[in-house]
Amino acid sequence: MNAAVLSPVDSLLEAAKLLTGREQGEFLDRFLDLNYDGDDSDDEQPLSPEWMTEIDRRVDEVEAGTATFREWQDVMQEARESLKRPA
Repeated sequence: MNAAVLSPVDSLLEAAKLLTGREQGEFLDRFLDLNYDGDDSDDEQPLSPEWMTEIDRRVDEVEAGTATFREWQDVMQEARESLKRPA
């Protein structure tokens, strides 16, 4: 019986599953920095004034302690359920 040969990506993912959440976060930060040269201004489009206003409003709510937070699992479940409903 032959064992399945994992691709390098699959091997990395399997190894990453063994890390703690903090270690996974550190790995992700370091991985994303591998090819970042510090100048991504060509890749990013400036946000519209409306979006900047919305971001500022949300930051203000968080800082004032009035923001409402939801568990990620609840948000994902709601999204999945909404995709099942007819439009």
